Amino acid sequence: MKKLLVLLTLFFSAYGVADDFRPASLTLQPLIDNQFKVTWKVPIKNRQLPQLNVKFDALTQEYLPKSSRSVDGAYVQSWLISREHNLSGLTVSIEGLKGSGYEVIFRVLTNGTYTNNTNNNQSNQKNSNTLTKILNSDEPFFIVPENQNIATNGVFVSYVTLGFEHILAGLDHLLFVFALILLVVSRKKLIWTITCFTLAHSITLAAVTLDWLYFPGPPVEAVIALSIIFLANEIIIVHRGKPSTTAQYPWLVAFIFGLLHGMGFASALSDIGVPENEVFMALFSFNVGVELGQLTFVLVVLTLMSRCKNRFTKLPNWTAQIPAYVIGCTASFWLLQRLVMF
Repeated sequence: MKKLLVLLTLFFSAYGVADDFRPASLTLQPLIDNQFKVTWKVPIKNRQLPQLNVKFDALTQEYLPKSSRSVDGAYVQSWLISREHNLSGLTVSIEGLKGSGYEVIFRVLTNGTYTNNTNNNQSNQKNSNTLTKILNSDEPFFIVPENQNIATNGVFVSYVTLGFEHILAGLDHLLFVFALILLVVSRKKLIWTITCFTLAHSITLAAVTLDWLYFPGPPVEAVIALSIIFLANEIIIVHRGKPSTTAQYPWLVAFIFGLLHGMGFASALSDIGVPENEVFMALFSFNVGVELGQLTFVLVVLTLMSRCKNRFTKLPNWTAQIPAYVIGCTASFWLLQRLVMF
């Protein structure tokens, strides 16, 4: 059975890959005379550029050439378009998105005047919001509405969705929370511990996003992996009947490491991008999504553990350490992977 433990840890450490949650983004910025600047940013994942292309409707005229550059692991293109009736009714589609598993954040910056030429009557309306929409495999196109006052709701829904998806795709953050669940036996103490973790990463998420703090991404990601290794080791110590300060004061450890995890969330939010005139709404919405995703994960894990509790009572005592070894080996693989990125 101990050989099985070794094989399991090697398997999960070799195939455990931390999340790379970086959606593509398409931004339209109004200029003058019904002209718009298009910025198309596609992340390069595993040294590969996804085959995604932007396509506008027949009423849109595109001006070439397109300027291209590489920025922070992403491929960025910029060019100009014009549309006689402005953006009202504009259809935008992403070729290659269907079935790809990628997501695209589509934004229309509406600072200044937005012109709606409906029924040949021009009406100008001031709007400081940003229209935001998530395009994905199920919905690879979008039609810009005639009334863009729904923009604020679009930002809220979009960023709640992005936050929810990020935490559920973020294996490193979920492994940390899972390790906390395994370490803390008391449900009351667990609630307090998760609350402190939430409070801590909410603080640094806001501080980094608002440029009050700055820490380089690679060291932060490496320390996050190290925090998971630390908790895995503490779980093994507890199972061996040795005293553990972390088990006595898990809320303090969760708060300290939660500050680091919040910086990781801020890095993800930075990769996604935040509309300048909707920073607080995007930040709040993303954080709400993260907390909803985290709460969902905790409830699912606790439910499964409760149902499986009486089914594994006949197993040898040492098998209870298997999750800790799997968590520790996987996090060690991530640590080495992230140290290489320095």
